[in-house]
Amino acid sequence: MLLLTLLAGPAGAADVLPLTAAQKKNLGIATAAAAAQDAGPALSFPARVTLPPASVRVVAAAGDALVTQLHVQAGDTVKRGAPLVTLSMPGLADAQNAVTQARLRAQLADANAERDDKLFAEGLIAESRLRATRSEAQSARASLAAAQTALAMLGTGKVSGGSITLTAPIAGVVTESAAEPGQRVDAGMALVKLADLSKLALEIPLSTTQARQVAVGQAVTVADSSASGRVTALLPQLSASQSVLARASLADPQRLLRPGQSVQAAIAGTQSARSLTVPAAALVWKIDVPYVFVETAQGFVATQVQLVRQNASQAEVDGLAAGSRVAVKGVAALKAQWLGE
Repeated sequence: MLLLTLLAGPAGAADVLPLTAAQKKNLGIATAAAAAQDAGPALSFPARVTLPPASVRVVAAAGDALVTQLHVQAGDTVKRGAPLVTLSMPGLADAQNAVTQARLRAQLADANAERDDKLFAEGLIAESRLRATRSEAQSARASLAAAQTALAMLGTGKVSGGSITLTAPIAGVVTESAAEPGQRVDAGMALVKLADLSKLALEIPLSTTQARQVAVGQAVTVADSSASGRVTALLPQLSASQSVLARASLADPQRLLRPGQSVQAAIAGTQSARSLTVPAAALVWKIDVPYVFVETAQGFVATQVQLVRQNASQAEVDGLAAGSRVAVKGVAALKAQWLGE
């Protein structure tokens, strides 16, 4: 009865609903300003935590070897340079000896070249002898470089006799350990996998409609976590479930997340210069067209808007003037009067 008394008659052609201050109070109508923000309302999606390739390192055997000692196991946290696995390699001692012999020959050849430089300057030897000595020095240095390369190809780590201890190339967590003491391994076999868990990634499946509201560079946060990042890619092809896969980088300084974990990710939109954010409660629908009730000196005007994006609490819309105030409470009463219900 109160609604009919205060708002008798249907709205005019301009959709103006005249109200006094007393009528607004009696109907419980409250307003809020439509505001411009740096980012549009965040949309929430289920996501899965993954390890980006850049955060993973694999330590492998560089040659046929025997595992003599395993220093870590899955789950261990290691610093960069920490020992991981010790291997006995038959060719390691020969490679070291080859480097030592090549270094001695190079030193001798350099000394001979330096001596002949002085003798040639004093006119005591022919130029042909000097050229031959310099050529020998260049050849010896090349042989040394080749021997050092051959030794390096057997693995990077701490070498002792015929054994080499492979070390961690990064600080991180051991996610896999595929070797056991006494096991014979072939060249190229992966022995230990390390991951930097402070740098993760998200895989976010989206419907084709949702994907149109997401763009590379948008900020991403994870519910119940301080982890955050940005969308890095939207895969061009659809998955088997007909979804678009969005990938996002993710920094997790507290290290609360784990690869494979299911989380809720919020993607914040980049708001355009002409759009404004209003409380989601301000929206009303006439068939499938969104409206808001804009407060004026005469009352409220039902104003059509274009919905850009919306979550449970906020909506980003086009079609409102800056500084507009819209009804956020008592909206049902205004809609009933507007539609003549």
